[in-house]
Amino acid sequence: MKIASQPLVSIVVPVYNEEEFLGECMESILAQTYANWECTIVNNCSTDRSAEIAKRYASRDSRIRFHENQEFLRAVPNFNRALRQISSSSKYAKIVFSDDWIFPECLERMVEVAEQHPTAGIVGAYGLQGPDVMWSGLPYPTQLISGREVCRKLFLDDLYVFGTGTSLLFRADLVRARDPFYNESNLHADSEACCALLGECDFGFVHQVLTFTRVREGSLYQFSRGMNTQLRPDSIAPVACTIW
Repeated sequence: MKIASQPLVSIVVPVYNEEEFLGECMESILAQTYANWECTIVNNCSTDRSAEIAKRYASRDSRIRFHENQEFLRAVPNFNRALRQISSSSKYAKIVFSDDWIFPECLERMVEVAEQHPTAGIVGAYGLQGPDVMWSGLPYPTQLISGREVCRKLFLDDLYVFGTGTSLLFRADLVRARDPFYNESNLHADSEACCALLGECDFGFVHQVLTFTRVREGSLYQFSRGMNTQLRPDSIAPVACTIW
């Protein structure tokens, strides 16, 4: 797909004290085979070198810009703040958590499925969570499933294919129409948002490993497992990012 015909993808990278991993995250975005993207790094009052690293990337590529929060926010409110930064002209939106990264074909393959299936409001894919391949269950080569059907399978068959925020591509008009995008009182805000959106649209899927989610002590994923907030801890992953 030539860049002139590529729809714009708005990427947001919410950051808090991720100097160890932010460079790896940003390099994975710069390595995308899909060229028509913009990226906003949203720094949540980091106390380490995250802002310095983010500004360096913003000076390196005109598609990258830096946004500094004026006040510290908890994790999910900061994700909502980040999503408010997407371009008004973007067709698709994507979160990449600052301690995660995406494979080079991630945007290309996700946009390809979304463009082939205009009813798809969300596109997911297989992903690595630590060393494990996750979020399988849709039969190959199925690229599109009814939104209501995939939610039914979630609740009745324990089929979880949404992954984490890094795992998904959203149609940007759905993001702009839902403010706040994530329910800030729900630890499983990403799953809730997917189910709410999929009542009115379909779910696209790429049968390829496209994202990497880091599992660390102190993450919301580990916290939710410790608190046993899920019926099956390994089947439903909440927002997988460090608790702030």
